[in-house]
Amino acid sequence: MARLEEYGAVVLAAGFSRRLPGENKLLKAYRGRPLLANVLEAVANLGLGDVVVVTGDDREGVAVLAQGAGLRRVENADAASGMGSSIAAGARALREGLAGVFVVLGDMPEVTAEDYARLATAHEQRPARICVPVWDGRRGHPVLFGAGYLADLAALTGDVGARGILRKAADVVSVPAASAGVLVDLDTEADFAAPSPDGPAENDRDASGD
Repeated sequence: MARLEEYGAVVLAAGFSRRLPGENKLLKAYRGRPLLANVLEAVANLGLGDVVVVTGDDREGVAVLAQGAGLRRVENADAASGMGSSIAAGARALREGLAGVFVVLGDMPEVTAEDYARLATAHEQRPARICVPVWDGRRGHPVLFGAGYLADLAALTGDVGARGILRKAADVVSVPAASAGVLVDLDTEADFAAPSPDGPAENDRDASGD
């Protein structure tokens, strides 16, 4: 059984909801509560060794949700520059000694505890690796990075995300996901009305970390 207490997570909640103008999608109602609340509750219940919620746009609303879930947060003052800077802010804030870190997207509420457990189990078999969930031949999120990649994550900038790390990594393993939730992200009104799996093909390596 995976020892999730040895792992940490960076939850990305600093986006600008550019495909849902006029509101922060992470605060939009989904299943009767803010979208992000679903993600934070799932992560909080995993029993991880450390979790950081990265805020940016509408940080006050996100901060309330993080506090409600019992999770600490860090503000990314450079959130407008893109996802890479948010991953870096979160990675720098994590405590030392973790076996690895999940990079979690705040708009993916259907990822299950078993999805996380499968990634951790695969990682424990070879701790230097990066583990990417795959469902129906498509890569999804969260991505689990071994501790050896923390410095690279902490050095990210701009909007490239972790694609460059994945592209150069020698040991990336595709892990069969427990659910289609690893492909379900909510960006538009249509997504909120009828969430459906989406994601890059399994062999589209560049897209797996962003």
